Amino acid sequence: MSIAIRIKDCIDNHEEYVAIMATLPDKELAKKLELVHIQMEIADQKKNTASLELLEIWHHQIIEARIYKGENEIADAPNEIELAIADIETFVAKAEQRQDALTESTQPVQQSRPKVQQQQDNDSQLSLF
Repeated sequence: MSIAIRIKDCIDNHEEYVAIMATLPDKELAKKLELVHIQMEIADQKKNTASLELLEIWHHQIIEARIYKGENEIADAPNEIELAIADIETFVAKAEQRQDALTESTQPVQQSRPKVQQQQDNDSQLSLF
């Protein structure tokens, strides 16, 4: 994608990109900002004005996202690893519930007989001798 198309895309979808970046952790936004600064230095050294223009737009979007996140107290979006862990925990919990239900249904039910009846059975067995 050419730089001119990227610049147009960034300008056209500015609000959407800021909203998406506002859900990122502040630490990640700071890292993005630092990388943009490094890229801006390289683009400036190479006199690449088109890239420098795109990087300036990204720079402003990242700063705006950080401000928007702070002002509106936007929570961080969970990353893919956190979502996968939550899915695994849910699966394990359901598997344990199924195992408990299975264990309960397969255990033999012992019925206790009253003690009086047991004594009568013992007496009848003794009478045979």
